[in-house]
Amino acid sequence: MNEYKFDVFVSYRQRNPEMTWVRQVLVPYLEKAGLRVFIDHKSFRLGASLIKEMERAVEQSAYTLAVLTPAYLESNFTELENLLSQHLGLEKSQRRLLMIMREICNPRLSMSANIWLDMTTDAAYEANIDRLIEALRQPNDD
Repeated sequence: MNEYKFDVFVSYRQRNPEMTWVRQVLVPYLEKAGLRVFIDHKSFRLGASLIKEMERAVEQSAYTLAVLTPAYLESNFTELENLLSQHLGLEKSQRRLLMIMREICNPRLSMSANIWLDMTTDAAYEANIDRLIEALRQPNDD
């Protein structure tokens, strides 16, 4: 993954409780594991175009990690992040989009066709976080 500046771009909805969970639980754990994390509130450049920053995040990260919740699926911005990641993955024949289910929801067909990690409860989170970290350390080509 040396060709990428970041190991993972975390795509999530900026609403609580998912925002607090992503920023205070998930990202610190990923960083503690030595992963280079691209996250909006730290990595988006002030004054830059939001859409261009989303594009930069997807291009400079080996993976985009979608934190699925009902609110996430309602957002046009998170949908754009996913579409950019999926498109780039198809273009480069790579597996670029990984997903974790934080709250029970029904992803659209293009997302539900992929395998995601269940992190809907704290017990599920603990069981799957190491699996996620291992996946993020792997090359993203199929």
